[in-house]
Amino acid sequence: KNLDLLQGLSGCKHLILDKGKLMLLDILKEELPHFTARQYKRNQIIYNEGDAPGGIYFIESGIIGLFHVSESGHETLLRVFSKNYIFGHRSVIAQENYHASSICLTPSKIYYISAAKFKDLYNRNPEILFEISKILAKELRSSELRLSGLQDKSANRRIVESLVFLKLKHPKYTWTRKEIADFAGSTLESVVRVMTTLQELELIEKKGRDFDVYDFDKLLSYSKTL
Repeated sequence: KNLDLLQGLSGCKHLILDKGKLMLLDILKEELPHFTARQYKRNQIIYNEGDAPGGIYFIESGIIGLFHVSESGHETLLRVFSKNYIFGHRSVIAQENYHASSICLTPSKIYYISAAKFKDLYNRNPEILFEISKILAKELRSSELRLSGLQDKSANRRIVESLVFLKLKHPKYTWTRKEIADFAGSTLESVVRVMTTLQELELIEKKGRDFDVYDFDKLLSYSKTL
């Protein structure tokens, strides 16, 4: 399992700033014995909103959805994570309960390090906390842009991630364009435009009111370019 994790860590270019990447990799390589490999089934909950943070998760394979459920039962998608993503770290560092729930949208292999072991890790290696703070700062900026709606690209990415989440979590339900727009916090026109582009790129196939996804990993990879 250690070889798999090392290979995965080497792919974390989108999470770690160039200057801190090598330092983080070196530290994490030394801490491999503290990671535990876990296998999750499709639709299995990893943690629920309101739970105390147990630790930090690193995705070796699979697709994970982060979502919030309102008091009325309405689901709102926050993020979709795939291979080489780290999640759960914000709640651990802030020592706050999880603000959302996470679910495996596909069978997944995830490496886990407990909050206590992670705390011991950054106490012995203060640099890692500094580097992770940079990651958090980048995530905060991205979230602010996404929520403000000031960037069309961020809105388009949210639509694509919503398509992945809805299709994997509720594969038998025929989602209307209006429902997708409401879920993504976007407009009907934007959803129609994005889905047309995705079909032209042969990433999805529209079938009347419904649609099929050819390859979820490719679709998520495309969303990262938006």
